[in-house]
Amino acid sequence: MTGIYCRQSVDKKDSISVETQEQECRAKLRKGETDVMVYSDRGYSGKNTNRPDFQRLMSDVRAGRLSKVIVYRIDRMSRSVLDFELTYRELKRHHVDFVSATEDFDTTSITGEAMLRVILIFAQLERETIQKRVTDNFYSRAERGFFMAGAAPLGYRKIADQIDGKKTSRLEEDVSTSHIVKYIYRSYLSGRSIGEIAAELNSPEHGTDQDIRFSSVRISRILANPVYVRADADVYSYFVSRGAVLHNDVSEFAGVCGCTVYGHRQGKTRSKFRDLEGEHIQLNRHEGFISAGDWLRVQRRLSENKALRNSGRGTHSWLSGLIKCGFCGYAVNVVSGQHNGKRYLYCGGRKHHVCCGGKSGITFDEIENAVSAALLERAKGLRYHSADRSAAEETGLNSLKARRIKLEEEISGIVESFSQAENALLRTRLNEKMAVLERQLSELNADIQRYSAEAKQESAADRILPLLEDWEDLSLADRKAIAKLLIARVTVWDKASPVEVSFVV
Repeated sequence: MTGIYCRQSVDKKDSISVETQEQECRAKLRKGETDVMVYSDRGYSGKNTNRPDFQRLMSDVRAGRLSKVIVYRIDRMSRSVLDFELTYRELKRHHVDFVSATEDFDTTSITGEAMLRVILIFAQLERETIQKRVTDNFYSRAERGFFMAGAAPLGYRKIADQIDGKKTSRLEEDVSTSHIVKYIYRSYLSGRSIGEIAAELNSPEHGTDQDIRFSSVRISRILANPVYVRADADVYSYFVSRGAVLHNDVSEFAGVCGCTVYGHRQGKTRSKFRDLEGEHIQLNRHEGFISAGDWLRVQRRLSENKALRNSGRGTHSWLSGLIKCGFCGYAVNVVSGQHNGKRYLYCGGRKHHVCCGGKSGITFDEIENAVSAALLERAKGLRYHSADRSAAEETGLNSLKARRIKLEEEISGIVESFSQAENALLRTRLNEKMAVLERQLSELNADIQRYSAEAKQESAADRILPLLEDWEDLSLADRKAIAKLLIARVTVWDKASPVEVSFVV
């Protein structure tokens, strides 16, 4: 029996259909060759042999059912030199002749076999050239700002756009879903685990109105995806430190737009958002809606792969681990009354016979209520301070950081030039230039520290204020996380002056 094999990867105008291939192959049948079996793979690439009808063809070859195989062209069988070599050896081993309908050669001769291999080498070269051209075009379009990331991520929708007259897409915040992403970031920064967040989002009570399941893997990818960040100079530095390839100057990282990650994933097992070594990062044309500070804090926590340290491991109070005795300095714990069920204070100094203060009659409820009142009052101050923050100050800080990166790059260049300079005069001038740059860098660092100190309270407010809106409904774990972020120490004295709260910010 004679086998005719046809393959068409993509059905388009300039491609040879499987019907045309079969017709050309039948024209090569000799007189008397009427017993024919046609094998056809439509929609399969020739880069490998994982094709159903090709495997069926080879099964018939091994079973001795075929004496000849005819193809329209040898690249229909395979575009890989190695794959075709292995296939051709198997055909010969089972005494099956091979015929190419359009590349008319006789494989029974040495010259014919040599011609077969030369043709196949050029077929593979053509395939690799096309593949390289497609890859280069992809990277070129991505660097020009074309959206190349496929479906829009949760929290965005795609809208039509144009670049240089060519159609593309641009992301736009989708307020019907972006609140879910913001909630995920806010919850994670409050100290909750990814598993806890997933469980809540999947619960019927949450009401996300999304016909989707939130696995831990999906939430982890959302937290690591830079598409959401309002990328600034700090984000730029983070990408550089992780070995990413950036296609925008640091001055373009103005704290507005999000980023797209793209690159070769072959051989990589980790998420492209976590393992950035060699990945290409493009500052996109859409606005992010997660602040750079929050996004970077999330990345640090993801890298540590552990939960934020709670303020103590006690299960009786969200103040566990924060309360100290004002008289002896030892930790103060909570104990339940044996008869009335009230929570009372127990000073660790009593066990060591060093505490002389009197805290009798003070219940833990009184302490918690006093600290809650102080905490909420502090939050009001943070709220007003946050409201007064100007966009100009944020832009100014980011501009300073971008200038610092430029200066550091320039200093590194001078250091390299100095090591190669042999002329004494050139070394002197390089030293003078280095001194000027180092002085400018020192001044920049001082300005950045001042701005950063002023922004510290603002950053805390941004993270915590949304949670404090529902303080009474927060879980013990959430209250612990907020207390850890805001409170440095709670000092307990006596009944007359029971508590003193020291804040971190």
